[in-house]
Amino acid sequence: MLRKYPDTSLQDVYKSCFQDYFGPAHAIAGRDMARKYIEQELNSAVCDDTCYYEPCGWRGNYYRVSLSAVADSLLSVDELADAFYRSAPQQTPVVDERWVAEWNRTVQVVREVVTENASRISRMSPLIVDFATDSAAIADMLAQGKYVVHHSERYNELYHPHYRIVSRDIFENEILPRLQR
Repeated sequence: MLRKYPDTSLQDVYKSCFQDYFGPAHAIAGRDMARKYIEQELNSAVCDDTCYYEPCGWRGNYYRVSLSAVADSLLSVDELADAFYRSAPQQTPVVDERWVAEWNRTVQVVREVVTENASRISRMSPLIVDFATDSAAIADMLAQGKYVVHHSERYNELYHPHYRIVSRDIFENEILPRLQR
């Protein structure tokens, strides 16, 4: 993620790891609403993404499927909305000590990557800006029982993310073959 999106924040890393751990459950209001939101986003978004998909987090349990695949007629709105809806767990995710422990391990790994690469980068442009601030804010959020974050403003401005989360099984068996045509 840091290679592909060099201006990512720890908040964005958290979002990706959260999506990979829990999937899209916090964003599902029903199949029809999923379709409606995809259509609305397609009408207002600039889909200039050259990558139609990428894994979330490090586990690869879920994939981000770019709306560019719909804009480029590789998938229909219905196909993506259906895959997105079916990828959502039936129950709202339970953010418990297992997720917090997973996230804390992830922060440690990211901290090590940042430290290892500190000698290769200018001190004026750190690998992850505001790492300590974001780390503390996420820890406070989790301590309050909250768990959902959005992409950082900087990430949105630079990378214009427009995607839906799809489970690995649905992605590999239904979506990927359509994208490889």
